[in-house]
Amino acid sequence: MKKDKLKYLEPRNDITFRCDACRHVWDSEPDDVVEDSNLSHPYRYFADCPECGDRAQQIPWQRGLFSSYVKSTGPRTLEGKAASAANLDGHPTPEEAMRTRFNALKHGAAAKQALYFPARPGQYEACKTCDIDFDYCATQVACTRRTELFMRHLIAIESNDPRVLREHHAITQANLATLMDDMLLSVISKGVLLETPAYAFDKDGGFHLAEYTDSNTGEKKKIMDAKANPLLKHIFDLMSKNNLSLSDMGMTQRVQEENEIQMGRLQQDEKQKSSLLEFQQSQAQSLDKLQEMLKNSQKELENDPILIEHKQANGDG
Repeated sequence: MKKDKLKYLEPRNDITFRCDACRHVWDSEPDDVVEDSNLSHPYRYFADCPECGDRAQQIPWQRGLFSSYVKSTGPRTLEGKAASAANLDGHPTPEEAMRTRFNALKHGAAAKQALYFPARPGQYEACKTCDIDFDYCATQVACTRRTELFMRHLIAIESNDPRVLREHHAITQANLATLMDDMLLSVISKGVLLETPAYAFDKDGGFHLAEYTDSNTGEKKKIMDAKANPLLKHIFDLMSKNNLSLSDMGMTQRVQEENEIQMGRLQQDEKQKSSLLEFQQSQAQSLDKLQEMLKNSQKELENDPILIEHKQANGDG
């Protein structure tokens, strides 16, 4: 790990706390810092609530932000490095550079986010399930929750590290799966075919239901306009875009047959490879035997008495 990266793992003093007992939120230095190797920023911060005195921990969204910041690698492009350097005066220490970069990112992101989601506690749909104190959120420039999400994406893109968004993407996929389940339940309960009375307007703007007289009973009956449940299209879109179709999951008969054929080809290829290997091994053994036979034959020729006598008679021996 690089030396400047080690600075990102040091304890911090600018902590936002939230008391679970009275829901009070405040910024202060921690009273207690506990190391936790399971966290990317390996510390947990504690402080006593100034309102009720209960022990409080660091607010969850800031802990997630610290983890994302630790995983970031800083700007890699020339433009990004120039922008980062422009925030620094003189020759700051690594600790000052880290803190200045974090503060610039924090306030710059909040300013950009405020253009779309200014702080309006209780007025957004997400406020109904938000765990951030409304009084604290009201003092911020932008919606705190959306600013956190904005900063996560900013860090991921700036550092070219999509792993920072892994948790967010997992939650998003789980929410999409929940929506699809709800739509399926709605289609099952209401039916795939929805019928509504057909109607028309006359030239004077009068509203008339479309009706006809039953020739058998003489009763007037409404003409119904039948349409497919509109949720079906959205369900199919979600399935195709998230690769949830049967073919994508390898559950159709055709895919199964293709897999079996492919497995057969692989097995046949393995057999051919085995046969070729066996042939090569037998050829090598035959060559070894042939070489041994040549050596034995040479020895027999050298020890042949007639050949020895012939060499001696001609002065070769």
